[in-house]
Amino acid sequence: MANRYCSLVLVNSTKKRFMSTSNLKTVITESKKEIPIVKGLPLVGTMFSILAAGGGRKLHEYIDKRHQKYGSVFREKLGSVDAIWISNPLDMKLLFAQEGKFPKHILPEAWLLYNDTYGQKRGLYFMNGKEWWKYRQIFNKVMLKDLNVNFIKSYKVVINDLLNEWELSNGQVIPNLIADLYKISISFMVAHLVGRVYDDCKNDLSNDINCLAQCIQKVFQCTVKFTVIPAKTSKLLKLNIWNDFVIAVDNSIESANNLVSKLMSLNGDGLLNSVLNVHDIPIDMIKRLMIDFIIAAGDTTAYSTQWSLYTLGLHKSIQNNLRHSLLKTDFLECDYLNNILKEVLRMYPLAPFITRIPPSDIYLTDHKIPANSLVIMSMFTSSRNGKYFNSPNEFIPDRWNRLKNNKYNGVNEPFATLPYGFGARSCIGQKMAHVQMCLTLSECIKRYNIHTMQPVEIALDLITVPDDQINIKIHKL
Repeated sequence: MANRYCSLVLVNSTKKRFMSTSNLKTVITESKKEIPIVKGLPLVGTMFSILAAGGGRKLHEYIDKRHQKYGSVFREKLGSVDAIWISNPLDMKLLFAQEGKFPKHILPEAWLLYNDTYGQKRGLYFMNGKEWWKYRQIFNKVMLKDLNVNFIKSYKVVINDLLNEWELSNGQVIPNLIADLYKISISFMVAHLVGRVYDDCKNDLSNDINCLAQCIQKVFQCTVKFTVIPAKTSKLLKLNIWNDFVIAVDNSIESANNLVSKLMSLNGDGLLNSVLNVHDIPIDMIKRLMIDFIIAAGDTTAYSTQWSLYTLGLHKSIQNNLRHSLLKTDFLECDYLNNILKEVLRMYPLAPFITRIPPSDIYLTDHKIPANSLVIMSMFTSSRNGKYFNSPNEFIPDRWNRLKNNKYNGVNEPFATLPYGFGARSCIGQKMAHVQMCLTLSECIKRYNIHTMQPVEIALDLITVPDDQINIKIHKL
C-alpha cells in the first residue's frame, strides 16, 4: 500500500499534464491484469522464432506482430533478453511519469563489455545515477536552448561545402550518400563545439573529421554482427568479430580524442567554450563528454537525414511544395518543413524501441510491472498504428497541421511517436539535430531536384536503417 501511495505521489507531481489526478488514482489502485507471456524454451526463450522471422534486422516487424496477437503489453524472452514490451502511448506516459529521478536505459552489450574489459570511462550516454544527473543538468542549460545566429552561420558553412561537392554528381546518383552524411553530421557537431572559428579552421580539421566518420561507421557495422553471436561469447572464443570491434572502438576513441584536443586549443565561442567555463568539470571529464557527443552525433543525424532525403525523393509534389514554401519563409520558421521532418521521423523512427529499467513497481492502465524489469516501448508499432494516425503507412506531412482546437489534422495521439525520446533521459542533442536536419533539407531542396531511384524497406542495425543502399539522383535547379 505504501509503495502504491509513493507511486501516486510521484506521478501526480511529475506529469500532471498527462492525466487528471482522479484518473491517475484509478490507474494506481484498481486491480491489474496478468501480463501475457509468450512461451519459449528455457535458455533461449523464443530466439529461434525471431531468427526464423528474419533475425534482429526484422525485430520491429516481429514485435509488431506480437502486439497484434497478444495486445499492447506482453512479456517475451529473446535469447538472454527478458523484457516487457508496451505499445500503448498512455502506458508510455505512465511509465515516464514513474521512471524516477535517475532513469536507466540499456546499452549494447558489446559497448559495455569493451568499457569493462579495457577500463574505458565514457561520457553522458554511459552514465547512470547521480553522476549522470550532475552532468545532464549542466548540459541541459546549454544544449536544450534555442541556437544563436553564430551556430547557424557555422552550420551553413558545413552544408554549403557538402552541396558544392555534390555538384560533381549533377545528373547522377550521389556515390557516397551515407558516408557524406556521416561526415557532415560530425562536421555539424564540430561547428557547434567551436562556433564562429569553424570556417577558419575547417581545412585543418578536414582529415580528422573524415577519419572519425569512417571509424564511427565501422563501430556500428561491427556492433550489428553481435546480434548473431553475443559479444561475451565472441570475446571468450576470441572470434574475429570481437577483435574487429575492439579495433574499431579503439580507433574511434583515439580519433575523437585527437580531434577534441585540437578543438580545445582553438579558443572558439561554441559549446566547448561554454563547458570549459564551468569550473567544477575536470578537463579529462570534458574530453570524455565531448568525445561521446561527437561519436553519438555520427550515425543518428546521418540516417535521419538520409531517410528525409529518401522520402522527399519519392514524393515530387511534396518536394515542390516545400521548395515553394522555402521561397517565402526562413527554414527555421517553415511549418511545412517541420511537418515533413515530423512525418519522416514518425514513419522511420531512428529508435524503434526505447528502453527503461524502473527502480520501483510501475502501474500501467491495466498492468503492474515489477521493479527492475526491462521495459521496452515499441515505437515502430505505435507510430504505425491506425488508431493514433490516420492512414499510418502513408507519408502525409499535412497530418501535423494544427486545427482551431489546437489538435492535429490527422494525428489522434502525438505521444505515439517519440523521435527524441521523452523525459529526463530524452535526447540531449535534439535541438541541435532538428536545426541541422532542417537546414540540410532546406539548402538541398533549394539547390537540387531529388529523385529516389527505388524504394527500400526498414531494417534494424541498432537503429532504423534501409535494408538496401539508398540511391538518390540529383539535378541542379
